Amino acid sequence: MKKRLSLKHRVAINAVVFMGVLTALIAAIGCTFYVNNVKESYIEYADTVLKYAYEEASDHDFGDMIADRTMPKGYEELRERLNRIKENSSIEYLYAVYFEDPEDIHSLRYAINTRTKDEIQTAQRAGKSLSEIYTYMGVPCEEGSFEDDTLAILQNAVKTKKPDSGTLEGYSTVYGHMLNGYHVVFDSNGDAAGLICVEIDTNRIYDNVRRFMGSVVLIAIILTALIIILYVIYTRHYLISPILKIVRNSDSFVGKMKAGAAPEELVYEPVELKTGGELELLADNVKSLADGVSSYTAHLKSVTAEKERIGTELSLAAGIQASMLPGIFPAFPERSEFDIYASMTPAKEVGGDFYDFFLTDDDHLCILIADVSGKGVPAALFMMASKIIIANNAMSGKSPAKILEDTNDAICPSNREEMFVTVWLGIIELSTGKLTASSAGHEYPAIRFGNGSFDLYKDKHGFVIGSVAGLKYTEYELMLTPGSKVFLYTDGVPEATDKDRELFGKDRMLLALNKDPAATTRQLLDNVTSAIDGFVKDADQFDDCTMLCVEYYGK
Repeated sequence: MKKRLSLKHRVAINAVVFMGVLTALIAAIGCTFYVNNVKESYIEYADTVLKYAYEEASDHDFGDMIADRTMPKGYEELRERLNRIKENSSIEYLYAVYFEDPEDIHSLRYAINTRTKDEIQTAQRAGKSLSEIYTYMGVPCEEGSFEDDTLAILQNAVKTKKPDSGTLEGYSTVYGHMLNGYHVVFDSNGDAAGLICVEIDTNRIYDNVRRFMGSVVLIAIILTALIIILYVIYTRHYLISPILKIVRNSDSFVGKMKAGAAPEELVYEPVELKTGGELELLADNVKSLADGVSSYTAHLKSVTAEKERIGTELSLAAGIQASMLPGIFPAFPERSEFDIYASMTPAKEVGGDFYDFFLTDDDHLCILIADVSGKGVPAALFMMASKIIIANNAMSGKSPAKILEDTNDAICPSNREEMFVTVWLGIIELSTGKLTASSAGHEYPAIRFGNGSFDLYKDKHGFVIGSVAGLKYTEYELMLTPGSKVFLYTDGVPEATDKDRELFGKDRMLLALNKDPAATTRQLLDNVTSAIDGFVKDADQFDDCTMLCVEYYGK
């Protein structure tokens, strides 16, 4: 048996999972708020710096410089003004760009850039001249400086002559995560010439996020450890120990049951708990359950004895019922004019279906099949009474219709339970093959004439026997030729049901009957039974299943 985790281990695991989920949720919410707030402040700051830079560019007619691709005297003066703006702000880059070909996003060129005093001094100490420190009009932007998505946004701002400033967050392999603020620069004709841009390094945001996450995880680990310790102490004292007491007493009680202790020896030792709440209620309920089991065991002992007695009587009743039906085959080994076979499978220990066949004289064979309403012992008793009455009337030489009429008149006066029985009865004149039959509300017979195939013979039904006295029944005649077969059945055959509540049906029954044209009467019933079993499979049998088949050979 697979070993399972104890309750205290499950509590500890649940605490770890809960704290982990809670930590992840808090960290995610905190990071989201932090990143959004910082970005908003960065955007506001970028807009402010960009505003001053755009005003300086406008004052120096920078749009005309870009449009003419010239660097007049005011060009360097503008750069000094922009340098001071960068010097007095916390931005990484302040520059201007334009598209050499407005339709090509990769034709971006620098128009101007800026440097702080520290940046200039550092570059000069490295031996660089001003021409190497500054970027001048027309210098192509470095490959990888901007993502294509960023370039497309900048290009669209120029094309649409976007009047206000905009911001976007981008990532490049050269500079990493950057927040870019931009504003379109216009020439004196009002055409968009280029863009002036500021960039703020946002990599620091993600560095702060990583530090924040590390702090949150560390705090969560410490809190989780404390919570687990408190949980284990609490559950051991107030939960696990009381449960173990209940388990020990329950095991002792179950051990007595397995050892076959007498009902009076099945005593459960109660667990005294003062914890209150659900555990105390559980202890009381277990005690009540154990007392109930003791009482039930005593009651079960007497009920089992009674059930065994009833089972013995039902088995005896089933044997009596089976002995009432013809069950020895071949039934008439000395007769060569016909062959007959029948079977009955009750849904319960005893059933309400029955069949019968007997010679009323040397030249007449009576065959019948019937289905009593209901199941079980009442149906079996009604079945035996009906069978005897029908047989007595048939042996008097009466016609099928008269047999059914007199049987109905004999049953109705004493039928206080208002049960009824459907019957199909036929008498075959063996010397000629003439079949005279009558039906009291029973299923249509399936008949094969000569070497043909089985098909339903839709005869005229009379009313069931046992409901209304004084009924009259009609009969009909058929001529059976050598090789003809008559198949009779109760509704348990077509109404056999699979697990999906689908009926076996008469079409499947006819297919089974016609499966083997050379089959004997017994083989025919076996074919139908196999078809039913294959269709029903493991589904329960709800109705008795009875079949009879007679084959006429003639003289």
